[in-house]
Order: sequence, then C-alpha cells, then structure tokens
Amino acid sequence: MTLALRSRTVVNEDHAVTLRAPELTPGATVEVIVLVEQAAANQTGPSFLDATKDIRIDAPADYSTNFDDALYANRGATHRSGRRHHRHG
Repeated sequence: MTLALRSRTVVNEDHAVTLRAPELTPGATVEVIVLVEQAAANQTGPSFLDATKDIRIDAPADYSTNFDDALYANRGATHRSGRRHHRHG
C-alpha cells in the first residue's frame, strides 16, 4: 500500500522545501510532487474566470431549464416527468 502525506510549507531562501514526518523510513525512496499555489506562481495573464467574466451569452432566461427542448427541438419537448409530448403547429 502506498503512503501519501500532505504538508504545507514555505520555500526557503535557498529555493528548497523540507518535509519532516515520522511516517517516513530513513533510506526509503519517495516520490515528491510540489504544487505551487496560484498566488505565488508567476501569472502571464488573467485567470480564466477573470478573462470570461464579461462574456454575455444571448439565450432565453429559462434556457437552463429548457436546454433539452432547445437542443432537441425537432424531437419534441420532454416533460419534467420524463414523458415526451409532441408539438403541434
């Protein structure tokens, strides 16, 4: 079984991190994955959310509740009960 440890630390002035855990056996081979928090990473542009916050989509107000009807308009609408009805007209 693989042992997984999670720890938060700060990179020191030597650009290094230290992990101390009694669960680690001296001499054991381990794999280390470092995830740098977004605030500390160098960003070259706006985040996805910032870049897309002003996008406007032209859709009916009830689009999310009638999505299937819009997507499958020529198949007939679906009632909330799951039964389909056909449009006449």
